Amino acid sequence: MSTEESTSELTAASTTPENPVVSDLQTQLESLEIPPNIDPKLLALWLERERETIKNQEKSELKPKSKYQRKKLSRLFAAYIGIIVFCLAIILGFVQRKETFEILNNACLCFLIYTVIGFFVGLVAEYCVNDSVETLLREIIRRSDEAAANTINSESETSGQES
Repeated sequence: MSTEESTSELTAASTTPENPVVSDLQTQLESLEIPPNIDPKLLALWLERERETIKNQEKSELKPKSKYQRKKLSRLFAAYIGIIVFCLAIILGFVQRKETFEILNNACLCFLIYTVIGFFVGLVAEYCVNDSVETLLREIIRRSDEAAANTINSESETSGQES
């Protein structure tokens, strides 16, 4: 199966007459020549992500924004660490039998400090995750390019031997 056939099959599977953006994407993809060094699986993965992105954009335009949207790791880490430390400070205050005002004062101070710390931990986590995914994709593309180069070289060697 050639890459053009697999691309047209993939785009035809999810195209609907009600979705002009996806059909426009399919038209553009069918008009492109796909280089032989691109792995069809990688291309299929990319196409599927593009379709999902288009569908998500359409859904977000139609529906009001929900409270369950994807949040950045820095915000999540800041919130979770801050809340956990706030609760721990309150529990520790009760265990030490401190006054309510002092407990809440210490808990709020701990909340602010550890929220900032959590934010920076989240930034580092975001960077690590993004770097890891980018490195993985570059490795996949490099392997695909090497495989295509080896295929092209072996085809040119066999055609050179035949003549």
